[in-house]
Amino acid sequence: MINKPAIAPGIDFVNLSWRDLGIRVMAERITDEGFAELRFFSNNGGGEVLLHTTKVNLLSTPTMTTLMKRLKQNSQDMPWTDILTYITEETIKIARRVEPAEKIWPSTDDTLSVEYLLEPLLYLNHPAVIFGDYGSLKSMSALAIAYIVQLPYHNNALGLITSIEPIKCLYLDYEDDSSSFRRRWSALERGFGKGAMPILYKRMTGTLADSIEQVRQIIADEDIKLLIIDSLGPAARGNLNDPEPAIRYHAALRQLGITSLTLAHTSKDTLTKKRTIFGSVFFTNLARSVWECKAEQEVGEDEAIISLKHTKANLSRLHPPLGYKFTFTDNAINIVKAELRDTGLSGELPLSLRIKDLLRSGAKPVKEIAEALEANEGTTRTAIHRMGKKGSLVKVGDSWGLQQET
Repeated sequence: MINKPAIAPGIDFVNLSWRDLGIRVMAERITDEGFAELRFFSNNGGGEVLLHTTKVNLLSTPTMTTLMKRLKQNSQDMPWTDILTYITEETIKIARRVEPAEKIWPSTDDTLSVEYLLEPLLYLNHPAVIFGDYGSLKSMSALAIAYIVQLPYHNNALGLITSIEPIKCLYLDYEDDSSSFRRRWSALERGFGKGAMPILYKRMTGTLADSIEQVRQIIADEDIKLLIIDSLGPAARGNLNDPEPAIRYHAALRQLGITSLTLAHTSKDTLTKKRTIFGSVFFTNLARSVWECKAEQEVGEDEAIISLKHTKANLSRLHPPLGYKFTFTDNAINIVKAELRDTGLSGELPLSLRIKDLLRSGAKPVKEIAEALEANEGTTRTAIHRMGKKGSLVKVGDSWGLQQET
């Protein structure tokens, strides 16, 4: 009888390796009914060689007998019967593995308060997404987040609330290389001026789901608490408009079980003009917190304003938009808080705040308010009446104005 293989399960695949035999088998797209795609590799010290690829029903004896005969044509001395038996047993076992149901009782100690790794951007041990167009500075924002939580930088100028202890980050980069990343990390560190600090970086090629074992090992070895993925498209891969890549991607994040921040690109609904994460709606549905990033920067200017608008919140109320100003010099990047009211990003502010800002110059009728704010008149009217009930606005004839504070 041959030795047991080394087994490394992934999201919907499993690797079985017999190092003493120089054989590795990858079983992919495994179903509960026993169907799987198998790839057989041989390694005799000179690197792996693909022996055979097939899709089979592991529970069909005639099919497995035919496969064994085919494999023996390549390597007659190999104990293929035992190898295929192990493959069938372990693969089916993993495919049908489920977590047991547990009985959960209400607790008097429980509350609905939210735990954050970085408030308000990152819920603790849950997946968050920042999405935006190319040039929206979402990657630079992610680096700032990593710097703040790693230090940790409690009295930072960005008004973000960190945990008490320093948090180690792992940055998975699908878009750039370590040299470019280091230059940006160095410039950011000079801007904060709080001292040099390393960040764990890994240049990625395989999808997150296919790389789950090596990423999980890094997380365990380095005690990583925050995973940043740049960016979603190559990390999920496939037809992103289909649900399956989103489901596999979030299944991988769920296996890792730590706080994650994914950077994603933007899709725009041509009917509603609503901007969302590019791809299937499941990329949004399965994330617990989603922020949209927009930037305003004149060509040739060294300054940029960004807004981070909270578009989805599963564990808390939606947070107000955040505004930041980036200033770029030859060797440093400075970031400070910025007011969005007087910028081209003022439209990201809640309608109620925009109405208040507009009415500081005097009372106006609803139609004029809606036109000035380029907002739907019905939506504007509803918001105004709600603000009137709360006492922040007062009706003056056919117009509405700010309630004077006493």
